[in-house]
Amino acid sequence: MNNYVMEGKYKNLKIDFGNSIWIKDNPYSRIMNKLSISTYTVIDETNKDKYSIWKGALGVALLGGFGAVAGVGGKKSKEYLVAVEWKDGEKSLLSLDEDAYKVFVKSMF
Repeated sequence: MNNYVMEGKYKNLKIDFGNSIWIKDNPYSRIMNKLSISTYTVIDETNKDKYSIWKGALGVALLGGFGAVAGVGGKKSKEYLVAVEWKDGEKSLLSLDEDAYKVFVKSMF
């Protein structure tokens, strides 16, 4: 499953996107952009040790399908793990597919 909050603030909520990206928190939506997020880091094999706070979720995500084959015609589907720190100091770990990740990065500029 991609495009959801794995851990932290808004855990288990779905992420949707179009021209912008937001967390679906009914009846509201939480826009993710440079006005609501202080910092973000894409987590991969080179920096996963820095994020021990997400240890359990990282283990599952990195070992269980990070950049896994989608199965349809052998097409690869990338999954991006993104640790964000909100302006209020809380943190979230996001799981984004490639299209959502591109919109997320654009929204940070």
